[in-house]
Amino acid sequence: MEIYLIRHTAPQVEPGICYGQTDIPVNDNFISESEKIIKSLPLKIDAVYSSPLMRCTKLAEKIIFSIEPKPQIIIDSRIKELNFGGWEMKKWNDIDKAQINKWADNILKQKTPDGESFSDLNKRVNKFIDDFLKENHENSVIVTHAGVIRCFLLRFKKIPLKETLKIPIDYSSINILKI
Repeated sequence: MEIYLIRHTAPQVEPGICYGQTDIPVNDNFISESEKIIKSLPLKIDAVYSSPLMRCTKLAEKIIFSIEPKPQIIIDSRIKELNFGGWEMKKWNDIDKAQINKWADNILKQKTPDGESFSDLNKRVNKFIDDFLKENHENSVIVTHAGVIRCFLLRFKKIPLKETLKIPIDYSSINILKI
């Protein structure tokens, strides 16, 4: 089984904004970024899963139009990004430094105001993974977010959270897991 974990293309948002689960569109480079991704995928894909946020669904739709036969896109809210709650769409520099430090010091357990902790994110992603593995796809694509990809790395690569935070997961990047 090969899983192609794809982080969405660059969103249309000002740099330095905390956007987590906010549904924002993709930027003007979408076509070139998505075509580069598609060229890196295998010819046969059994399933395409996507976060329901438009920056993921738009890419998932573009991917399935390049595949024959076309698999269905399976939208699953469990693979949305971390919910940053009251920090959503605020500039990181405008968020109270003491709150950010409190969160950063215990990122696994500390929730953002009215949001989630990384542990909350990891629990919901692992429920998705449990169900996903039952499908036993040969090749599958999951279009999602950096936080969700880190949860996959935690589970399958046994990389500790602090180490996954050091791994760059750029827009349009692909991480391939062979299980």
